[in-house]
Amino acid sequence: MSREAKADKEELDLEKKLALLPEAPGVYLHKNKQGKVIYVGKAKLLTHRVRSYFHTGGDKDAKTKLLVKQIDDFDYIVTDTDADALVLENQLIKEYRPLYNIRLKDDKSYPYLRVSLNEPFPRISVVRRIEEDGARYFGPFTNVHAMRHTLNFGAAAFQVRTCHLDLPENTVPRPCLDYQIGRCSAPCVGYDSLEGYGKKVSQLVRFLDGGDSEVVAELQKDMQQHSESLQFEEAAKVRDLIEQLEKTTDKARPVSGVQGNCDLCAVARERGDASGVIIRVRGGKILSSLHFLLADKLESGLDVFMAQLLREYYSRAGDIPGEIYLSHDVDDRPSWQAWLSEQRKRPVQLKLPQRGAKKDAVELAHTNATFKLREILLKHELHHQSRLIKVTPADIQLQEALDLHTTPNTIECFDISNFQGKETVASLVFFKAGKPLKSRYRRFRIKTVEGIDDFASMAEVLSRYYGKLVEKGLPTADLVMVDGGAGQLSAARAVLSELGLHETQLIGLAKKQETIHRENGTINLSRSSEALKLLQRVRDEAHRFAITYHRLVRDRKTTASELDLIPGIGNMKKLALLHFFGSVAQIRKADAEALGEVRGINQHDVVAILAYFDQNPEAKPGEIS
Repeated sequence: MSREAKADKEELDLEKKLALLPEAPGVYLHKNKQGKVIYVGKAKLLTHRVRSYFHTGGDKDAKTKLLVKQIDDFDYIVTDTDADALVLENQLIKEYRPLYNIRLKDDKSYPYLRVSLNEPFPRISVVRRIEEDGARYFGPFTNVHAMRHTLNFGAAAFQVRTCHLDLPENTVPRPCLDYQIGRCSAPCVGYDSLEGYGKKVSQLVRFLDGGDSEVVAELQKDMQQHSESLQFEEAAKVRDLIEQLEKTTDKARPVSGVQGNCDLCAVARERGDASGVIIRVRGGKILSSLHFLLADKLESGLDVFMAQLLREYYSRAGDIPGEIYLSHDVDDRPSWQAWLSEQRKRPVQLKLPQRGAKKDAVELAHTNATFKLREILLKHELHHQSRLIKVTPADIQLQEALDLHTTPNTIECFDISNFQGKETVASLVFFKAGKPLKSRYRRFRIKTVEGIDDFASMAEVLSRYYGKLVEKGLPTADLVMVDGGAGQLSAARAVLSELGLHETQLIGLAKKQETIHRENGTINLSRSSEALKLLQRVRDEAHRFAITYHRLVRDRKTTASELDLIPGIGNMKKLALLHFFGSVAQIRKADAEALGEVRGINQHDVVAILAYFDQNPEAKPGEIS
């Protein structure tokens, strides 16, 4: 058979299949010559929708025409209802991942917080998948840092365990460190009852679900009851928890005119890229904001992007509210409502507000989606301009705000730390493209300065560090930053000028008013400015690193002990002994049996400790103790 005859036969077969399409709802799968599924869609009437791709006329855009050229065959599956077609379409898109369907650019598994309500003493943990196991799931979290913060705060505030013990079957003889620092009520050793612990878990779940006002009201009643029963210590604990919760929830931004629980969904699009934002509102306040970047090889409308946002998020959402407000409508809204209601196991309404507070709330989500998209496109554009330098929008803002002669892709920041003029240390942190590069961190002991003199200490550190860079012929960062005001800035400039680094861009950031000190004056940026937030992150990291080092230096002196003189007793064993007995004097009195009860102390250690104290019955005056 000739090539022309074969083509005519294939075209005839395709026409026959088109003629046999049923007038029923269903899903269709377009395939290329290799038989690979390249597009999946749903239709109220398969006969009309599928045939529309093969009509010779019409106003199809260039990318849709490209898709049609790739179609060599198609399959279809008839469903009972439009809602069933939507469910099946979702399943097939995830199975085949077709080239021409809208997809997530970063299609990864997002984490959830899981509260295991299916066991007597529930625990909270991080998982990557929702199971039908009776547990309660919160998420997904697109921001892992925010998820970790929520986990750490929630577990500690309500004293819910994060361990993997199967309670009450598996117990332990003594509570772990979480109990010692007040992060768990230790049901593993019977310190909390089934009822008492269950109440804590219930409060945690309601808090994670946005019911903070309800939880606070309940805690206030508990505090009153403890006070009336003269249980003042318990009342104080509840009071402290209430203060913690109120301090946290006060940061949540209320949405004007919106009460109760709802989601605000919006999409913004530019060419083949789109940004989707879902703002979760619980109790009238913004609980969290989630962002998804979508990509499309066809020139799809915003309704198609919105449908894909709903598909991507709500197919794996830990909780779905009864009302979802959209910035753009979706095709066949009743089918989407039926699918969402099935996911939630309760009714869900999709709404497209046209005016009033709900419209303003959706505009807030749309504004966020637009800004996110612009930020991502700017990063993409700058990345293509230079693959060697990754510049962030905050870098661009910083260059414009401070009138810098180059974009500050790299930033070095110095901080000084001391306590009453003793053990003065300094830190250097290094940021690249807005992120810490810890391999370039440095820490310093101040050697030439006595007492409190931050200016002289700053000069010493910069002289030592940049002196070595100049000696090796290495460049400084694009921007050098010191933690402090005009005095620290002046000391730093004097050192850099002496070393010949006149062109180095230099600023100081003072903590009190967040004032940026430059050599030609000061400037205050908006608190919401990404540029200021970047500088604050760098400065705070330098401060954290300096404080950590200072504590380490101080602790090495303050924890010096007679135990350091015992062979085989290192820091961990020394701390374990002091934690168990309370003092060196008590350790001296202990016998072999008591010493053997200390975690981490083996039989050889017991022999060494007893032998040392036998040979040294009392510490001499002036010796370490």
